[in-house]
Amino acid sequence: MAKKLRNVKTTSFLGENTELIGNLTVEGGLRIDGKLKGTINSASIVTLGDKAYVQADIRARAIISSGHIEGNIISAEHVQLTLPGSVKGAIQTRELILEKGVYFDGSCKITEP
Repeated sequence: MAKKLRNVKTTSFLGENTELIGNLTVEGGLRIDGKLKGTINSASIVTLGDKAYVQADIRARAIISSGHIEGNIISAEHVQLTLPGSVKGAIQTRELILEKGVYFDGSCKITEP
């Protein structure tokens, strides 16, 4: 799995001092370090940095987050959550990777490959 994702380019950025309200749709990889309220749709990887704060439903190929998410997540491949990240919402994915100490308040459905 990790080898397939190594060659994916991040093509869109939402910087640390940026705030967006609305629906965001991107084809390539997306990195968020700021605040977003709305929805996120990506055919690729969505990465949230430590200072990211997202109140949104997220649909992506894969999600890697050390930020804070309030909303539901649907990932075709995997969701990886690391400190100091947190999630409040439902997760649907093939694989869930949680670092010890990550706060998760919600439900998780593991889908078949």
